[in-house]
Order: sequence, then C-alpha cells, then structure tokens
Amino acid sequence: MKKLLFLLFISFVAKAQSVQGTLINSETKEPIPYATVKIDEIKKSILSKSNGTFLFDEELKESTLIEIEAWGFEKKQITLSDLKKNKILELTESVEMLPELIIPPANAKISFKDYGRTNEGSGFMKAQSQTYRKEDYDKGTEFGIIVSNKGLSELQSFHIHISENQAKKLILRLQFYEVKNGKPNNRINHEEILLSITDKDNGWLVLDLTEKNIFIDTDISKFAFTLKLVDAEFDSEYASLLFNTGVTINNQLVGKFSEYESWTKIPFSIPMYVKAKVYK
Repeated sequence: MKKLLFLLFISFVAKAQSVQGTLINSETKEPIPYATVKIDEIKKSILSKSNGTFLFDEELKESTLIEIEAWGFEKKQITLSDLKKNKILELTESVEMLPELIIPPANAKISFKDYGRTNEGSGFMKAQSQTYRKEDYDKGTEFGIIVSNKGLSELQSFHIHISENQAKKLILRLQFYEVKNGKPNNRINHEEILLSITDKDNGWLVLDLTEKNIFIDTDISKFAFTLKLVDAEFDSEYASLLFNTGVTINNQLVGKFSEYESWTKIPFSIPMYVKAKVYK
C-alpha cells in the first residue's frame, strides 16, 4: 500500500512540472519578445517575456499541440514532447508581413485629421479600461477604438491621456486593424510599436509615428487602433489603467480580455487618438 501511494505521488508531481521554452530569430539568433504562445486544447495563451522565454504550468499531455505567433514571423506549431527535447525554438521571418509600400499621389491635396477623441475630459467620469491581474496579465488583454477613415491617411502620431496607472509599469503594444462587421479584423502591417507607462505617468502621452510608414488605404472605410498589454510590473495583485470617460456613439471603445474571447463594443470613449496626414 505504501509503495502504491508513493507511485501515485510521483505521478502527480510529474504532471505538475512546468513546461518552458525560448523563442529566437532563426537568422540573427536574437530572442523574440512578446510572442503569443497558445494551447487550444485548454484555451490558454501567454506571451513570451522580453528575453524570449515562456512558461506553462499546466497538466498537459505529451501530444498537446502548442502554437506560436509572433508578428513578422511564420507561425510555428510543436508538440509538448518535441518541446521537451529542444527548448530553443527558432522562428523564421515572414516576407508576407512586410508593410505594403504606398506612395501618395504627387499632386494630392494634403490635410490633417485627428482620428479619435482629442479632449481629455473633465475628470467627472472615470473608468478603468481593464483590470490587470498579476498572475495572468499576459493572456492577451486588448482595448482600443474604431474610427472612420477619411482618405489615404499617413499616420503621424498616437496620443492617449492617462488619469492614473495603478501598476508599477505597463508595456503595451500599439496595433492597427482593418474593421469588418463593426469589429477589428485584419491587422495592418507595421513594425513593433511599444508604449511604456509607469505609475508616475499621467496626462497626455505621445508616440511619434512619422518614421513608421503606416498608411490607412482609401479602400479601408473604418480602422481601429488598440493597445495590448505585453509586459508588466506590479506592486499588488491587481492594477488598472484609469481614464476620463464619456458616453458616446462615435469612437466607441472595443476590448477583449484574452486571445480566446471576441471583441466587445462599449458605449464609452476615452481620450485616445491618432494624428494623420490625409491625401486627396
């Protein structure tokens, strides 16, 4: 009986062991940070750390399939058993992910447009975009707004007004999407853009986009820009980003709590916009 209990204990401990790996660029051998690592079998996703490492602490079968997505790289799938044999995973750069080269007409009329909400608000109404939890902040939480495109738009800068950041530090990825059926759909190709926010940051924060070569083409009637949390430092178990909010039917918030959830529209706006040069 004692022998049986001992064997059962060993089996339980083996199942609880962590599974980890490191993602690197196959050409440069540099680590790949903030890649999405998904396991559809248990509907869970995490992000690789700034050094390319990732860690799952789940009860998984040897045949469990792990899928890896990193912007600018080919998707990769690997079984748990193969990952255990080689924990260094190389990803190949994808030619299809290169930004489309768009040259504005030489004789185009140029105007400037602010897409989104430009006023910071009175502060009478405050709301949190998301509440982040220390133990699973990297599950794919994302929020942003949808706007109507006014022509061939070359994005110049991104602006967001923070009322309060309750985390020690947040790193968010700025992403742009085409909109289909009222929700973000296809991601627009552009290089990695990261926004770092500390607990001392409030008021307007600005990212310069003039060198990023991001165009919203004329055939895109609506587009979305979002922020996805990719890394964080916490002083407590929970933290929120607070904004001055307002009720609206335009420039509505959209968000999702994880990679496995659908986008949800929220009838509120936050002070968040992009400046663009519009060619007509």
